[in-house]
Amino acid sequence: MNTEILKKTAIALLLAAVALFSITVITPAAVNVDHHRNTFEQLDKEIGNTLKLTAGATAVSAVITLLPDDTCTPIAEQFAELGTYFVIVLSALYLEKYLITILGYVSFSILIPLVCVILGIGIIGKKDKAKVASLKLGIFAVLVYFLIPISVKTSETIYNTYESTLQETITTASEITVSDEDAGAVEKFLNWIKNAAVTVVDYVTGLLSRFVEAIAVMMVTSCLIPILVVIFFSWLMKLLFKVDISFIDIKLLPGKKHLHLPGTKIE
Repeated sequence: MNTEILKKTAIALLLAAVALFSITVITPAAVNVDHHRNTFEQLDKEIGNTLKLTAGATAVSAVITLLPDDTCTPIAEQFAELGTYFVIVLSALYLEKYLITILGYVSFSILIPLVCVILGIGIIGKKDKAKVASLKLGIFAVLVYFLIPISVKTSETIYNTYESTLQETITTASEITVSDEDAGAVEKFLNWIKNAAVTVVDYVTGLLSRFVEAIAVMMVTSCLIPILVVIFFSWLMKLLFKVDISFIDIKLLPGKKHLHLPGTKIE
């Protein structure tokens, strides 16, 4: 009897030590920015390019509105509306950036200690379903931690493929500025169009197409791919969590009914 008690005590202390190690050692490492340097650098690069394109679209819209006639006014309005999409991209990028450390904290300060508690119930209480549930929850904690890094790494491949095109658009946009000398800005803009040997409408339409292409690439890399990764992880977690939690069995008082969660079985 004493041996059994000592065994259970040792198991409880070991699991408590694992939970404490996860909270005090692994969590600080998981939320350390230096350990996610490549991910942060990629996100910062995408954020910087998005801000440059936003400023460029605003400048192009302002210059077009200063042109002598109103032929290109609808196109100027289209450039102005691009700001909404850039805000969506920026929001997604900043969310990913903040979630890197948040999910690291959740995984190793909350989920892993919870895994230890459930595993302790399974081992000490001889509940096989609790052991299985702790294993699945542990896998879930690891998946949550790697969710954003995997998403960013996947997006990086596509983003880098189109980066040269994005940089050309950014370069063009950065050269279009509106200062106090509005007439000079318009004259410079018209000279570009003359050198391109196209009409004003064709030039600004082509420029709009390049901005739209840039937004499409950013929406895919910053929004669509992370959503697809989350969907894949959700599907994986759905498979992992197909488990009966009937190991939860709490007795209130002798002679009283058991307190159990809805959907669980009473032994």
